[in-house]
This record gives sequence, C-alpha cells and structure tokens, in this order.
Amino acid sequence: MENQLPIDIHLTKLLDWIIDRRQCPRDWQKSVLPIRNKINHAIQDMPEHHEITSLLSGSSIHYFHCLKIVEILKETEKESKNIFGMYSSQRMKDWNSIVSLYQKNNIYLGEAASILQRNVAYEIPALKKQINKYQQQQRECDDKFCSLEKSINEVNYQIKQNCAELGIKGEDIAKELKQLPEELGNVFNEIVNKCSALRKTFEFYNDYIEYFFQRKAIDSMPILAHIINKGNTSVYEWRTGTQPKIIERPDSFTFSFGDEVERAQEDTIDFGDFSIDASNVQLDTPADGQEIDWGDFELNSETVQENLDIIDYDIEALKNEIVIENSGVYIPTDGIAKETDAYLILEWTDTRNLLLNDITKLVTFVKQKLNEMKSDSDNLVISTIMQDAPKSVQSFTEKDLSKSIELINNVLNFFKTKKVEQLLRINDSPNYLKRIYDQFCAKRKSIERFGKNQEIMKQKQKELVSEENGLKEKLDLIIKKTKELQSFMCIDLSKKYNGVRINLMGEINLL
Repeated sequence: MENQLPIDIHLTKLLDWIIDRRQCPRDWQKSVLPIRNKINHAIQDMPEHHEITSLLSGSSIHYFHCLKIVEILKETEKESKNIFGMYSSQRMKDWNSIVSLYQKNNIYLGEAASILQRNVAYEIPALKKQINKYQQQQRECDDKFCSLEKSINEVNYQIKQNCAELGIKGEDIAKELKQLPEELGNVFNEIVNKCSALRKTFEFYNDYIEYFFQRKAIDSMPILAHIINKGNTSVYEWRTGTQPKIIERPDSFTFSFGDEVERAQEDTIDFGDFSIDASNVQLDTPADGQEIDWGDFELNSETVQENLDIIDYDIEALKNEIVIENSGVYIPTDGIAKETDAYLILEWTDTRNLLLNDITKLVTFVKQKLNEMKSDSDNLVISTIMQDAPKSVQSFTEKDLSKSIELINNVLNFFKTKKVEQLLRINDSPNYLKRIYDQFCAKRKSIERFGKNQEIMKQKQKELVSEENGLKEKLDLIIKKTKELQSFMCIDLSKKYNGVRINLMGEINLL
C-alpha cells in the first residue's frame, strides 16, 4: 500500500533526485555532446514528413523525439527491411544508434530533466518578459501617437484661431495675407465713424474747458478735434490746416512669400529721395566782397511807432506756416506733402498714438465729471458753479455722461481688437506681415512633422505587434513541448518504479 503512494518531485530538485538515485551518472553531460553531434548530422538527411517537421521545430531534439522519429522511419523506410527484420536504411541505423546512446546509463534522463528546468526557469520567463516589453512599447507608441494627434489638433486650432483673428479663411494664406493691407481703409473709416460719434461729448468738453479755463479744447486734443471735424486727412493737412496740392507717398512695399523672388529692397521701406544737394542751394551772396544793400531809408521813430501799432500778432495764423516738432523745424513748401506728411493721420504711428492719447484724456475727463455728479456732497457746489455755465454744459446729464463713456470705450475697444491690432502692426512694419506668414509656415511644418512621426509610430507599432505575435507562437510551442516532455518523464520514471505515479511539482504546473 505504501509503495503505491505517488512520488512528488519538485522540478528544481528533479535532476538531483535522478542522480542521487543512480538513475543517471553525475557526468552525464560528457556523454550528451557526442549524441548532439550525431543528431545534427542525422537531421541533414530526413524524409519529407509533416510529423518530423513538427518535431524538429520549436525546441531542441531530445530522447523522446528520437523515439518518435524512429517510429516514423519504420513507416517511411519499411522498403529497406530485410527478411531478418533488420533495416538496411542508413537513416534508420543513425537514429537507432542515437537512441542506444541515450539509453546507455539513462543519459536521456539527465538531459530531459535539464531541459525541463531550463525551459521553466529561463526560456519561458524570458519570452514572457520580451512579450511584455513589446506590449509596453506598443502602449508607448499609442501614447506618443495620441500625443502627436493632440499636438496636431492644437496647432490646427491655433491656425484657425489666428486666421479668425486676421479675418482670413486660411485656404491660401500667402494670397490672403497680401490682401490684408487693403482692409486698412475700412478700418480707418470705422475709426473715423466711431470718433465722429463723440462730437457731442467733445463739444461738451470744449465748452466746459472754455468756460472754466478760458482755452480751447482743440489745444488739448488737436488730433481728435481734427478727426471729428475733417476726418482722416493727410498729416500735412492737419499740420498746416490746408490741403496739399501734391502728395508724394513713399514707394509701396512689395510682399514676397515662399518661393517667390524677393526684391533687394524688401527688407526696408523706401521713403523717397529727400537728400539735399548742396550744389543746388543758392544763397545769393554778394560777389567781390560787396556789402549788402539795405536800401535807402531813414529811421524815423514816429513812423516805427505807428507801424508797431498796426502789426497783427495773430500767432494762430502762423501755425499754418511753421510748425516746430521735436525732430526740428517743419516749413511746408509749394503745397507738396511728402515723407510722413503724405500719410493719413491714422496711417502714421505718431499721429495715431496722439489720437489715442486724446481719447484717453476725454474718457478720463468724462469719468471724473460722472463721479462728481454721483457724489451728493458735491452737488450743491457744482450747482452753484454751473449756474453761469453755457447751456450745453448745464444740460449734459448723468445719462449723457454714461453714454459718452460707452461711446469712447467703443473706440478704444475697437483699437484693441486682435484684427485691428494686427492690421495696424502690418501698416507700421510691413516685415511684420512676413513674420506672420513665417509663423503660419512654421505651424504647417510642425503639423507635417507630427504627421510623419505618427507614421513612424504606426510602422513601429506594426513591427512590434508582428514581433509579439511571433514570440507568442514561440511561447505557446515551447510550453506545449515542455508539457509533453513533463508527461514523457513522468511516464518513464513511473516505469522504473513499478508503475508508481510520479508528479512533478512547482511552476511547471502553472504554465
């Protein structure tokens, strides 16, 4: 009864168990090498048979494979069998010799136990680890692909947003960008219209300043007054008060994008040739050192006094003749507007900034007046002061002030809109348009680069899937062969111990 109990052997102890019970010599590996050489020689000459092909694939050949090959050869080589039951086929002789060498001292037991331990401890875990590595790399490819897709969507969104800000469709960016400066006229007209809506507010400010400070609002807000009264005229007309007879604008700037041929002058703006040729300047200096002839007159004190009494000291009239700027003295000649004078007020950065300053002054003034009206403590004082003020000042109500603030903010907010800002920057610096185009090109190239990287990720993932599938097939095959070898070992050992069942324990049962 005791002999019929199964024998449980842990796989890691199997080889030691076989050697300790003298089923296999301790130096069995020395005998295996000649056998492996014979097997390598014998498999060079094998008949076409699907079972043999299956046996030779997936794992190294061991003793139990050799037994199966001999059984197959008995069928394929039966024609070489003589009357004594012996086979004359060299194939049969080779494989019978291999089986005999394995059986000598049970060498096959040591090799089979070693193969089982190696497969379970090293081969199978290594394949699983490699498969997990490929799966992890696939997940990384997925993450990178999604990240690239997100980047593409973000850049596309930025392009659409930039196109919306510029008011272009984005179908032909180069062409549409070149057409942007043409919209400046509409923008300037809109600004003039919004400023014209401030006429009532400006008149209130003008009457208020004139009454309380005895000066004209035009002196405080000259640009705004000019825009309201005359519109977006030339800078020359604003400076001199007269319309120019001739306007000599600087040469237009030619834009070039992409593969277009760029002009050498494209990086600068040509304001025309305004250099002074000293050779053409004549001062009418008397020749031969002669003195200047002052004419024949006598100094009469009474006449001088009479002339002084009739001199017109209207300084305002002189503004149309001479305007002194920070850059020097400006003297208009012959009604010709050139250089910056040829620009429109809203077209030139300096005058446009002056307009914004005037509007800011106006809104500050209106807000202050509104706060004074809302303050109860100041009402009595204000009422007393305003008794003798012009009717236009007294009739301006709190509601009118609030409406004025709204109208002024409309002008300021229009200047702050993204499209207007971009158009004005393009107007101020034509190279800015080139930078915008370069930014669009950079975004397009980024999308192309992201797309190419996505294709690389797809191809890499495809290769990883193929490698993973190949390893899975190899893993399934080696697990199958390992379980078959486990079964062969248990049956063979059971025969050696009078049919007692042999159980191999350990990780091999978790495969």
